[in-house]
Amino acid sequence: MKKQLTFATVLLFMIAGITTGCKKETGESRSLKKKVEGKWLVSKVETTIAGGATSTYVGLPTDFFEFRNDEKDQLDVNIGTERSLGTYAVLATDDINMVFSGKVLHSTINSITDNSFEFTATVDGSNPKETRKYSLRR
Repeated sequence: MKKQLTFATVLLFMIAGITTGCKKETGESRSLKKKVEGKWLVSKVETTIAGGATSTYVGLPTDFFEFRNDEKDQLDVNIGTERSLGTYAVLATDDINMVFSGKVLHSTINSITDNSFEFTATVDGSNPKETRKYSLRR
């Protein structure tokens, strides 16, 4: 009888652990880094150079940003014919700094949900000032 009671208790704890420990974090409860991680498809990129008109690039099905969850926080970017590997850092101010294609981008997040991500990035050291607004989707 004691064996059956012990077995039933262990089985109950295992089931409770599986059901509560395997929940996928979604929505507002996740950290910004967790929200950003993964592959995002490029919907469009609006580029504005100070003193000039805004140009809009409409993303192709092969265009993406992939924010990797590894010890180097790698960023894989493919836009048009340009593909590059870089890094990213999520700051305490909920901004993101990215380095790719030989450029440093300081980014402010406009909005992020489970399926859409929009941020405005300023290219560091650009003269005249270059600002890009990225619209991404999953």
